[in-house]
Amino acid sequence: MSRTILSLILVLWSTIALAQSTSPEALYDRGMDAITGVGPSQNDSLGIDYFRRSAELGYGPAQIALAYYYETGTALAINPSQALDLYRKAAQQGDPLAAWLAGRLYFLGNAVPCDPDTARKWLKLAADQNSAFGAYYLGRLMADRDYTKAPALYKIAADQGLPQAQYFYAKALKDGRGIPQDRFTAYIWYTIAADAGYAAAGPDLGELNSGNLTADQISEARAKAHDLEQVVIRAVTARGCSGWDGEFDEFPTPPPPKLQRFCH
Repeated sequence: MSRTILSLILVLWSTIALAQSTSPEALYDRGMDAITGVGPSQNDSLGIDYFRRSAELGYGPAQIALAYYYETGTALAINPSQALDLYRKAAQQGDPLAAWLAGRLYFLGNAVPCDPDTARKWLKLAADQNSAFGAYYLGRLMADRDYTKAPALYKIAADQGLPQAQYFYAKALKDGRGIPQDRFTAYIWYTIAADAGYAAAGPDLGELNSGNLTADQISEARAKAHDLEQVVIRAVTARGCSGWDGEFDEFPTPPPPKLQRFCH
């Protein structure tokens, strides 16, 4: 048997073995293929079945993907408690995406009982791993508990391109809440948030334009904002974890499974 034929046989065997694999990783990958239409056709139900099988084997990314369907009621009956249980299981494995999603539910208290202490636990786990969303949500939580800690958390998320965090960081600077007052730097971050489409920044910019800063200071702040935008816009910092409805809401929503693999 020639080496070429032998190599082709080995490749074929490897392909068949991968296709038949029931490892949690392989099941998760097949679920991703199904929901994104890689292969014969796009099939959410089949994808969810693969995610469920993988999640039952304890695979964190599959638990998060399945939780998304339960939380949002997409293709499954809405079940926030089941979603939270799956987020927690994945977060216990150290996944920052699962941690901020679990913390978010406890923080908002819309679908499960509000529990700020438990929210803080999970959000801190995410923030400690430099998660923009974990840091932002933890900042919002700490603003009402220990406001001196909120600005630094907003800054983590602001540097990663979240306009809502840029806005709240600017607001802390403008008001001198938890951080020394600095209206010049506040103007820079308000401008960045406004340029990203965060409408709430407009009135605050208008206030600073009305006598709080000189014309020269405003011109310099705008120039600095333009320079800083090159490195703190979401398109640059997201590394693929971007592009869903609700990403830039005041209270961001979960990324859909097809994007989650970029958010861990």
